Amino acid sequence: MQPNRIAFFGIIGLAILVVVGMIVGTFFLFGSVGEVSPLQTEVDIEVVAASTIYPWVEQAAQQFNQANPKTQVTVIEATDLVPESKFRTAAAQMPPAAWIAEAGFMVDLAKTKGLTFEDGQSVAATSLVWGAYTDKLEQFTQSFGDLNWDSLHAKATSPSGLKLVIGSPQNTAEGIAALMSATAFTVNAETISSSDVSSANNWLTDTFGDRNAYAPPTPAESFASVQGRTLGDVGLLSMASWRSAKLDQNPNFTLLPAEPVVTFDFPLAVWTGSRATPETQAAARAFRDFLLESSQQSRLAEYGLEPAAGQSGVQANGATIDRLQAWAARVLR
Repeated sequence: MQPNRIAFFGIIGLAILVVVGMIVGTFFLFGSVGEVSPLQTEVDIEVVAASTIYPWVEQAAQQFNQANPKTQVTVIEATDLVPESKFRTAAAQMPPAAWIAEAGFMVDLAKTKGLTFEDGQSVAATSLVWGAYTDKLEQFTQSFGDLNWDSLHAKATSPSGLKLVIGSPQNTAEGIAALMSATAFTVNAETISSSDVSSANNWLTDTFGDRNAYAPPTPAESFASVQGRTLGDVGLLSMASWRSAKLDQNPNFTLLPAEPVVTFDFPLAVWTGSRATPETQAAARAFRDFLLESSQQSRLAEYGLEPAAGQSGVQANGATIDRLQAWAARVLR
């Protein structure tokens, strides 16, 4: 009986050692007991990208997928200012893992609509820039001085009025950014609030109202067309938009940085709402890290964009953006 008992306890001891070994091995392989790295399993995710940045993200996704066969990324172009319908999916459908918005203030606006994201990290950048045909700009400066919000307000309230071309605040981040810059100038603040919009109401109405501002569907392309010279006195769009219409290469067109500056930081914000999983979130972060690699950042110039940058310039939360849009709906016709 004694040898049998020894063999029995020996087998039990060996089994315990095997289990302990497996636990210790898991710890060293994955960082903690019971925590398996999501990227070790196969996962497919979708990433929604703003139209401005979509072509760059799409080519990057193809390279990422080739290098990471177990993690596949499909990029979807956003068709709405805030792509609510993409994330409010049916119960049987997985929502996208992330959204690359045009700016951090757009993610804040999405949060006011009940969409939940973790704080995004910039993967590209561009900024708000004045644009005008050089001879028309010279005429403007001779009558009203250097191009800025003060001189634009003077022209808007003059008998001749103003023809300012912007993006639509209802469906473009550029249009919202133009109103942000104007409001920040009026209240002399880098961070603007809903109450600042109310304080600036009369000045904004004088400058943009009474058809002083015009928002065509494709403002940069319209400026570059044969009718562009008659489109307006000056435009206020992102540098990426001017570049997409090749107006930065037109010797008869002048581009000037806008003040107060508004930066489009293109944050990749990871979805944390319904049906988000650790696996999809880890995959989205891995793709974000890939976009930030120097090999991808160096290609941004091909798409009229600049390398990732932190939030800078005028800041506004979601409630303020909502107030600016409401103001635009009343005043801009």
